Amino acid sequence: MENRDDLIAKMLSGNASKEEIALVEAWKNGSTENNAYFESSKKLFSAINDVKIEYNVNTVAAWNKLDERISKETKVIPLFKRAILMRVAASLLLLVALGFLIKFIIDPKEMQPIQYTAVSKTVLDTLPDGSKVFINKNSEISYVADKNTRRVKLRGEAYFEVVHNEKQPFEIVINDVVIKDIGTAFNVKALPGTNTIEVVVESGEVQFYTSTDSGLNLTKGQKAIYNIATKQFVKGVLEPAENVASYRSRVFNFNATPLNEVIKQINNVYDVNIDLADEQLENKELSVEFNNEPVDVVISIIAETLDLEIERRDTSVILKSKTKVQP
Repeated sequence: MENRDDLIAKMLSGNASKEEIALVEAWKNGSTENNAYFESSKKLFSAINDVKIEYNVNTVAAWNKLDERISKETKVIPLFKRAILMRVAASLLLLVALGFLIKFIIDPKEMQPIQYTAVSKTVLDTLPDGSKVFINKNSEISYVADKNTRRVKLRGEAYFEVVHNEKQPFEIVINDVVIKDIGTAFNVKALPGTNTIEVVVESGEVQFYTSTDSGLNLTKGQKAIYNIATKQFVKGVLEPAENVASYRSRVFNFNATPLNEVIKQINNVYDVNIDLADEQLENKELSVEFNNEPVDVVISIIAETLDLEIERRDTSVILKSKTKVQP
């Protein structure tokens, strides 16, 4: 919509025509982003009372300057015309003030980043553009948007369901690495202290690249890992046993998976501390599926399947081989 800010200002100040109001309403209902922008403008207009004193002073000052110039001239302006001029001047000043406020306060390109943090629990939230994000524990993102781009910075791990907008691409930036949405649901893992960035695509397509490497495109069921040290991409196919989505769904699919890897995944998702009493147990293979069961049920099934004993010590759970009964 051309002259967007001017039309919004006129509508909110009561100076818009019926045609202009209809135009703004149609634009506002055209997308979630448009509606959010309008609501932000409306809130700001409601807050104009907070700066009304400054506005009144500026209006009077402006009129005084105009009156001074008029007085110096020989022409005589009737009182009712002065009143009209004052109203016109006041309206113009209000429109200009509102335009500046919308431009420099509401305009997305001037927005401060919005922070989302998950500490001891995962966090599900909706970004201002309507995209959904599921943030893993000990992870955080910041979101900022302008007219051309929606940009997210990530530390840790998060899953994104992006509302696609070709005119305003959605990008995740980690140092010089970029993951760009092309209508997608995907997971990104960039854990502090590690040397890799992993992207797994659940649906749609993403571009995975750096400032110096065009990288690659990933589609549904594909994954890629970028090695920060070697600056290389490695593309692969997602295996079910990797359980990338388990931290948000608590659904696990283990297929001949070594027990130490099983324990690692369970500990991470359920925030428990399961240990193995014997290193020889680490390579025992487990084939089982879990579908959001309570952690005690999960531990019991693992122990029963692999014929292990469960020992509880303070905040830890120890899995060990069953004691052989002497004849």
